Parts: sequence; C-alpha cells; structure tokens
Amino acid sequence: MRSLLTKNLGLKIVSVLGAFVLWLVVVNVDDPVISKTYTGISVEILNGDVLTSQDKCYEVAGDSGTINVVVTAHRSVIDLMSKDYIKATADMKSLTSADTIPIEVKSTRYSDRIDSVTTRSANLKLTIENLINKDVPVTVGAEGHPAEGYLLAKAENAITTVNVSGPESVVSLIDKAMAVADISGISRDFSITEPLYVCDESGERIDDERITLSRTVTEIKYIIYATKVIPISSGFSGTPSAGFGTTGVVITEPESVLIAGKGENYDDMEVIYIPADEVSVDGATSDVTVNVSIADYLPTGVIFADPEFDTNVRVKVGIDENQRKTIDVPLSNVTIENVPEGYSVGIVDIGATFPVEIQGIGDAYDRYSGDLAICRIDATTLTPRNPAGEGPVTVGENDANVIFDLPTGVSLVSPVTLMVVVNHTGEQTETESQAVMPTAGAAIGE
Repeated sequence: MRSLLTKNLGLKIVSVLGAFVLWLVVVNVDDPVISKTYTGISVEILNGDVLTSQDKCYEVAGDSGTINVVVTAHRSVIDLMSKDYIKATADMKSLTSADTIPIEVKSTRYSDRIDSVTTRSANLKLTIENLINKDVPVTVGAEGHPAEGYLLAKAENAITTVNVSGPESVVSLIDKAMAVADISGISRDFSITEPLYVCDESGERIDDERITLSRTVTEIKYIIYATKVIPISSGFSGTPSAGFGTTGVVITEPESVLIAGKGENYDDMEVIYIPADEVSVDGATSDVTVNVSIADYLPTGVIFADPEFDTNVRVKVGIDENQRKTIDVPLSNVTIENVPEGYSVGIVDIGATFPVEIQGIGDAYDRYSGDLAICRIDATTLTPRNPAGEGPVTVGENDANVIFDLPTGVSLVSPVTLMVVVNHTGEQTETESQAVMPTAGAAIGE
C-alpha cells in the first residue's frame, strides 16, 4: 500500500493541483462575479423630528431623494436579488452645515454573499426653512346645479377660520381654505361634511404634504330655493297737461322677472307692483318713461334668481291728446248721499237723462257710455240758490256738484251740476212735489 501511495507521487500532486485549477475555471465560467445597477431607489430619512422640534421643516432638493445603486456579486446571487431588498437611508442626526446628509446603502438579503453595494450619490440635499402657522378664512362652494326649477340660495359653513402650518414659503401663499360638495339634482336643503383644502389668492389649489390644518373637514349646509317667473306691474299718479290724457297702456321693461325663495311670502307672491307715486305723469304732453328700482319690493325670504339682474325697471306710461264726446247719463244712475236726518233731497226733473261731456283716449274712453256712468251727489256740499234759514242744509233750490267715478284715462271736460230741492221731511208743498222727481230723491230718517 505504501508503495502504491508513494509511487509517482509528483505526478499525483500535479494531478490534484490541476483538478483544483480546473474546478476554479469551471466555477468562474458558469457563475461569474457581475454588477447590476438598480434605479429609482428612494432614500428614507431617519430622525426627521430633529428639525421639526426646532420649528423648522425640510424638503428634499431636486431629485437627490432617488438614487441608483450598484450591487456586485456572483450571477447566482444577482439572479436572486430584487430592488425591494435594497435600502437607502439618510440620518438627520448626520446633517451637515451645507444642509446635506450622507447616504448609506445596503441589501437586506444575501448581504453575506454580496461583494459590494455602492452608489454614486453620496449625499442627500435638503432645503430647510422655518415652520410657521396662520389663520385663514374658510369659504365653501358647490359643484353642479340643483334640479330644474331650483337654485342654490346660499351655503352656510360650520367654521369661519382654520389654522394652517407648514413651510414659510408655502404658508405665505395660502389665502383661504375651501370645501366643495356636489349639489347636482338637489331640490331641498341638505347638509354634508367635506374635506378642506387650501388655495392661493387666484383660487388655485395648493397641495403640499408638509401643510397641516387644525381642522381637516367642515360641515356645509346648502339652502335651496324654488324659482318662478312673475310679472312686473306699475301704477302711476298725477294729471297730464290740459287736453292730454293717459292711454291706459303701461309697459314695463322687463315685463317679468325670475324670483326664488321659500315659505309663505314666496308662495303668495304673484306680481311685483311698482307704487303709483313712483311714476308721475303731471303736466305730460307725451309718453312718460321712468326708471324705477324694484330692489326693495321683494319680501323676506324672496330673492332675484339671477344675482346679476339689473333691478332698475323701465316704466313707460302712454300719453296722448284727449278726444271728446258727449254721453247721456240716466238720472237714475245718480245717488244722493249724506242727507241730514229730517230732510229730503230730490233732483229737479229735467228728463230721463242729462248730457255730460267727457274727454279721454284709449279703450276705456271708447267703451265708456252714459249707461255705465256711476255718479253721486254729496248733500253736505250743496250750494243754495237763495241762501237763508238755518240748519245743516238750506231748504229750497240748491245746486249740486255731481261726482263721477270714472275709469283711468277718462275725465270730465267741465264740472257737472244739477238742481236739487231740499225740504224738511213731510213739509213739501204740492208744487214742490210735482217739481221733484219722486224716484230720484233720498230721505234719510223717514
């Protein structure tokens, strides 16, 4: 056996060394050491509260927060590696005066089989600034539109201000906090809780993870009003110049308006009426046009549906030269009022009718006739023809002014008077009884 082991010993040693070298060659050919670059590795910042405790905040400058990492190892190990196994960190406790932090990289797996883990990005660059806070107003808005025939009257917010904190460069740009909800198709009041976000002066939203709000949500109550179209109408006052009258045509521009509201005032409102004293036609010889604001003619709970509606309404009253005609008024259309007790007043018989000259224009004038006349005599305003005696009225012949209830656009050319006879009750003579129309007199207290 010794002879067998020692025989050709040199050759045997050479063979073993050759086999080892051949194994090394085979291993390196089949599983060589290679390097692989992993991109987009995020750097995790450790101990960030080191700055926040000093009322400061930071932001990673540029793209230094994302690095590329090179791993060197045998192919068999690289094949098992994943980007998720690589961890890059920067400890805030190592912050330098240049506002940089050294970056450390390592693999969380196969570290004992990896030759190296390196990166060319040696430092994380930070932008550091003061942390400030301020109160900003809270406003609420809406997206979409209510159901047809309804509108958003107002939105009530549960809070008026909110405190905003964050980097000075960002917080200084914040003008307000807002919350918005979708009101599409809504036809009644409703409340909803919505998140708050911040905006600059132009209303542009500011999104920054470093911003914090003292409250993150607010409750909004939306008030919804029904809408309807109602006409605008106007009266007028005064008397046109002599020989002229109103045509009876009053035009408003616009003729109607869309209003919105709720409650009894809204339900009962059917027209906006402009009072007569707002439009005067005194002394007019042509159409009168007046601009009148109707802003004060809406009751509580009612608004104009269009917030840009011009509340100045143009009112036009037609004025034209009067026409004249004579109508025959039946005496039976005349009533006598306010006859004192113990007296009787009768109209002297002048026939079944008496002529009256009227003037006017328009349909009311054209249609007006003696049969339509409504007129009266006030016994307390009689004018005695032979003043004598005592008492509330003068016994005997009196002139009586006839008062007419005329439609708009019609007037008397001159006052109308009739003769009446006043008697004490039961003391009429036979002659007086024949002179006075028995059906036209009026006795009060008989």
